Amino acid sequence: MRLIHFSQYLQIKYFNVSLMKFVLKNYQTFTRFKIATYNIYFHFHLSKFAKREMNSRAAGLCLSFLFSYLQLVTAVCPTVSSCDEGSMPYRSMDGSCNSLYNPLYGTPYRPYRRLLPAKYSDGVSTLARAASGKPMPNARQLSLALFGETEMQDRRNTIINMQFGQLVAHDMSFTADVFGVKCCPNGKRLPTDKLPPRCLPLDVPSDDPVFAPGGIECMSMLRTKTTLEHSCSTNYGVAEQLSSVTAFLDLSIVYGNSMEQTAGLREHRAGRMTVEQRHGQDWPPPNPNATRLCQMVLETDVCYLTGDLRSNQSPHLALLQIVHLLEHNRLAGALARMNPCWDDERLFQEARRINIAKYQSVVFNEWLPIYLGRQNMLNHGLLHETAADDFVADYNSLEDPTVSNAFGTAAFRYFHNMIVGHLDLVTGPNGNAIGKIRLSDWLRRPAVLEVHNNRELLTRGMVSQAHDAANEHLTPEAKHYLFRNAHPYGADLKAIDIHRARDHGLASYNDYREFCGLERATEWSDLHASIPPATVHRLSEWYESVDDVELVVAGSLETHSSGATVGPTFLCILLEQFRRTRTGDRFFFENGHPGGPFEVTQLRELRKATVARLLCDNTEGLMQLQRNAFFLAVDDANPVVPWLCSMQHNYTNPFRSVPQVRSNRFPIRYFIDGI
Repeated sequence: MRLIHFSQYLQIKYFNVSLMKFVLKNYQTFTRFKIATYNIYFHFHLSKFAKREMNSRAAGLCLSFLFSYLQLVTAVCPTVSSCDEGSMPYRSMDGSCNSLYNPLYGTPYRPYRRLLPAKYSDGVSTLARAASGKPMPNARQLSLALFGETEMQDRRNTIINMQFGQLVAHDMSFTADVFGVKCCPNGKRLPTDKLPPRCLPLDVPSDDPVFAPGGIECMSMLRTKTTLEHSCSTNYGVAEQLSSVTAFLDLSIVYGNSMEQTAGLREHRAGRMTVEQRHGQDWPPPNPNATRLCQMVLETDVCYLTGDLRSNQSPHLALLQIVHLLEHNRLAGALARMNPCWDDERLFQEARRINIAKYQSVVFNEWLPIYLGRQNMLNHGLLHETAADDFVADYNSLEDPTVSNAFGTAAFRYFHNMIVGHLDLVTGPNGNAIGKIRLSDWLRRPAVLEVHNNRELLTRGMVSQAHDAANEHLTPEAKHYLFRNAHPYGADLKAIDIHRARDHGLASYNDYREFCGLERATEWSDLHASIPPATVHRLSEWYESVDDVELVVAGSLETHSSGATVGPTFLCILLEQFRRTRTGDRFFFENGHPGGPFEVTQLRELRKATVARLLCDNTEGLMQLQRNAFFLAVDDANPVVPWLCSMQHNYTNPFRSVPQVRSNRFPIRYFIDGI
């Protein structure tokens, strides 16, 4: 049994869940209970150590986790006094009360979960060093030496795969940060005593083949906010980074992460989200902080206001934000026509929960199997073989869905390797590319979508152009020109990923290998089973010891596991996270727990949701599409269907008249055309 699961083991094995929920009616009681549990954990392992039944490394893990949880004793963050399941038929905007066991599970401004203890040189927050005490290799040099920049197209998958992954990543986590701080103005180093607080600039080597000739000396980066500095948390242990969004798959990217934020995005009429009409189409409203979040180069430039600050980062990301926004309004309109007596709040909440359910269905049933492998998901409880109208009774009221640091800072960033540097503009009906745009020209400049019919053309390109192959190569657009704005060069995304992982104090690759059940490497050749020998040799040229190798680096270099598009260590971390994401969500669309969100007939229709249908219903001018838009169109296996977007769907009956929504306690009638 792993040390880190000991408290959960005690809770499950020795306590009656119903009694526990009664006892833990408020968060203060929960806090005392968890502290007591960890006291049991600590003394249990301390006695083992005293009897010489535990080595020093295991004892170190024990102490680290004790100190990490001492913050519970004096936590002063806002708490939820009580959660009444019967009066809460809808998920809250900030994720609170999703868990009735701990109402704060999955809420914003909570620490990322640690799968393994943090690795800092001072045990608190200072960046780790090599085992010898020397500094770790320069992140930019590692990027140049270990990751190529040859753009090789994937043979099966379209760009929307990679882009959908970014959308999901943004929905689940966002490292708490501040804006407007210049740690490396105009690419020049500042003296140490002149650096603004929390600056952690990434040094560029003097012989850099791309940046040095342009006089670039560094890349700007800020350290993520942690429990050590957050005003509502007292922490006596290591720095734990904070995520500023909900951990659930709840489309917080559309709806926001608080009641106040959501209120500013709603039209407050007919259940709709606010949109603006331009060029004969609906668009997100303008962002009042446009100059801070977007590149406003021309008078025609726009910057969208959505539930997520990152929605303007790239054209394709903005497209996916828009279609989910429009889908909400489409659903709200259908519900309003069928239920004229419903008020704005009822229409909004019903449209929102259906929109989220369809999105969750696409994530787990259509998208994740491509990268994790369907069989791997079945083996680890992320998917279940059920009939179309069977619920899945896998909700665990004790499960914490909080995103793990290793997931958000390393494993889920593997999708960066799949970024495409030039985006095709594709016309119909023959699917011919009539042009392309350079990615770095339009980062943080979504105005390109509103030029002519580019929204339609870029949508077609997103489902007909292959993303870059998942390997050790990264497009130059992301490796040298990221967010360059009007400058000739930008930043290196891979180097930033490496630097960010150090900021977050992730344990080593070897530690995570062991955590995931792989053999711990004691010499370089032990890695050959997971990483090609030639690549291992390159690693040995940059790292002094196999124990120094970093998760974010080596995890990206592993040979892919059977059925998956990632190697074994990243696969382990991804499976661990997405299992908790579904089993720790009381409102997950397949949840068969009493009080679950949907009826049997509704569930059957929700499972039919596809990303192709989402695009068809919310993209003007799109008439034909392959049934599985995540895969390239192939004549026999996945042909383009000329009438796919115009075909009529009759999903009315299951939603037309239902006695009651489970736990809603009121009658409900649905009309959802093409759900």
